[in-house]
Amino acid sequence: MSLELALFYGFISGLPIIIGPIITKFYTFKEKPIGLIMAFGSGVLIAVIAFSLMTEAYHLGGIIPVSLGFVIGAVLFSWGNHTVNKRGAKNRKRCFGPKVGGGSASGISLALGSLMDNIPESFAIGVSLFSGGAVSSALLVGIMISNFPESVAGSQAMKITGRTQKYIFKTWGGIAIVNVVAAGIGFLVISQLGPEAIAITLGVAGGAILAMLAETMMPEAYENGGYHISLATVAGFLIAFIIGLGDI
Repeated sequence: MSLELALFYGFISGLPIIIGPIITKFYTFKEKPIGLIMAFGSGVLIAVIAFSLMTEAYHLGGIIPVSLGFVIGAVLFSWGNHTVNKRGAKNRKRCFGPKVGGGSASGISLALGSLMDNIPESFAIGVSLFSGGAVSSALLVGIMISNFPESVAGSQAMKITGRTQKYIFKTWGGIAIVNVVAAGIGFLVISQLGPEAIAITLGVAGGAILAMLAETMMPEAYENGGYHISLATVAGFLIAFIIGLGDI
């Protein structure tokens, strides 16, 4: 158990953030595949929240700390999401149509929206590593899967709105670096805290991720993928549940 390991897992979970702009340089995704990927990732993260983050937080601190953290995380994400939406990143997950990527939104707005989505996830990696001695397999897989559609959508949006390939790679590369740093901070900060504080922190990550799903990933998944997303969501949940059985 070490800071280096936390940074390594932060890097692994952030790989899809880098892969997205590489793929979109050569290929433009259609609506339905993006919707299905988002739905699958949503199902995975729902299972991760229920069976990894929240369960671990409850065992560490009890119902009050985990509930407090959960609500705080949801409120913080919702407030931050509303703020970046007002600044032009409302449609940051869009790859298609007249509202793609938020239309004329700047790359900074798009990047800020992506950071809002990714920081609580990568922070949870560091927390999970310290509190449990190992990163939950379901948590790691869930974060990787959820990062992919956002990086693809954001990169494709920037490409369509005329951003250079160099700009796109620099932007998403920077987000990937922040992903690694957040995992390290999660580990370092939590190492100085007691069980109840760890429980609150895990709850914050869980609440923020669930709010992100409700406000961004799932609505866009349904709009792009239609009714087929229900099966993709169920598949993601089931696979994450099976992967995480050893962590429960």
